[in-house]
This record gives sequence, C-alpha cells and structure tokens, in this order.
Amino acid sequence: MNAPSKPLVSVYIPTRNRSALLRRAVDSVLAQDYPEIEVLICDEASTDDTSDVVAGYIGRYPGKFTYLRNEAPQGACRARNRCIEHAVGTYVTGLDDDDLFHPQRISCLVDIYRRHSPSFACSRFKYFQAPAQIASLLERRYGDAELGRVDTLTLPALLYANLAGNQVLTELSRMRELGGFDESMPSWQDYDMWVRLVHRYGTAVRTRPMLSFVDDDRSRARIRNSSKRAEGSDRFIAKHAGLMTTDQQRNHRNIQYVMNRQRPPLREIARNISFGGYKSTVKVLLHKFFGVAIG
Repeated sequence: MNAPSKPLVSVYIPTRNRSALLRRAVDSVLAQDYPEIEVLICDEASTDDTSDVVAGYIGRYPGKFTYLRNEAPQGACRARNRCIEHAVGTYVTGLDDDDLFHPQRISCLVDIYRRHSPSFACSRFKYFQAPAQIASLLERRYGDAELGRVDTLTLPALLYANLAGNQVLTELSRMRELGGFDESMPSWQDYDMWVRLVHRYGTAVRTRPMLSFVDDDRSRARIRNSSKRAEGSDRFIAKHAGLMTTDQQRNHRNIQYVMNRQRPPLREIARNISFGGYKSTVKVLLHKFFGVAIG
C-alpha cells in the first residue's frame, strides 16, 4: 500500500528588488525535509532581475512555484494576502525575502500542529546580521524528542508581547476566515494576525528549537527600524484595547518608549510599571538612566 500523502503547505514570500536575498530564502524552503510544499512569490514591482530568478525556479521545479506581480508597489501586507488568495495548501506559512528557514521547520510545525490542534504553530527564532552567525544552527539536526517539546502561547501572554515572531503555520482556511493580514496597518500586521488567530481559535504552540532566522542587517531599511513601527504599535493598541488588561496596556506604552528611544519622566515610568511585562519596564529604566537602548 502507498503511504498516506502529507498535507500540502503553502509558503508565501513577498519580495521587492532583493533577488540575491530572495534566492537565499527560496533555497531554504527547497531544503526543507518536508516534501509537500508550494511556493508563492509576490513581486512588488521589482526593477532588478527578480522575474528572471523566479523564472529559473519555475523551470527547474515545474508545478511548485506560483509567481504573482504587482505592477506598482502595494506593500508587503498586500503581497502576502495575494499569495494567500492563490494558495491551495491545507496549511500556510510565510517567509520574508531576507529571512531563512531551518531545514526541519515545516515538518516540525506540521507535526506539532497535527498533535496539538492549536490556533497556530511556530518556533523560536533568532536575529542575525551575517550568515556566519547562524551557520551552526542551520546545520544542526534535531531529534523528534527535541522538536516535540513545546510551550503554549495563550492570549494573555501574547497580548504582552509578540512571542511568535514574524511567521507561523496555521490552516489556510483560518487565515482566509479572518480576512488575511490587515492592510490598513503600517506595521505589526503579523502580531495583529497572531492575536486574532488566538482570540478566535484558542491557544497556540511554539516549539523550543531555533527554526527561523530573521535577517537584522541594519544597513538596509527595515520596518523594525522605522517610524512605521511606532505607528503600527499605536494602531495595534487601539485595535485590541478591548482585549487588554490595564497592565498589558501599560506594558505597551513602555514598549513604545523603548521603540522611540524616549526617556519619559520618572513619574510617567512609575505610572506605567507593568508587572506582567516587567521586561519592558526594565528596558525603559535602563534607557532612562544609562542610555542603553535595547530591542
């Protein structure tokens, strides 16, 4: 008898004018030890050789790639949603064009999703600025016992901080039911999506090994280094205020101080002490008294 087929996983990748980095990202998807994957790439009006690079993959892997192109840039959030609209997998996950997957990531997340039936599954992640910093982590192979150890991510915990990172794996139908990523938000669309998934479908799970790698090269423009991040934070707080406790809202005010490199008056810090989000309070104090800016 033939072994039962594994469910298809759709991987969406938005990209714009970063063909060399896109190759690295796509190659990390092709290196997965999980066989049933489709790759959807939405090109945000690139003027470099991105279309040629994708055409090369399509030629080498017939039926595995879908190439979408926006003739004018519409933002990474719209690009993700276009991919989600065209995806046909049972599950969906994403990858930014400058980030990387560990070779066991998708197989691990599918496995823990099927065993735990969460709202979504994700992994721990690591920022890096040079590939050499993560080479040993990419080469490491984890046993089933290691991959199977998970932490639960509840809604209260997630409302303190984005513990899931910028990518998760969930059912494609769920992303569509929730309308995909909120294109009105200038940033924090991923965090907003994860909160909506947990609020609608229940607790999430996160495997403990590092299976996702986020390029934090400061020489390139990134939302996490721009004013859009603060605006996204404001909209996130306004959108989810009804779900947040007073302590969670205080925590997010501290996160904003840290993001904006502000040194608020001591009375303001005292008023916004967050016990559940004590790390943000510590970061504000470190910046206030020692000029140390973290995160």
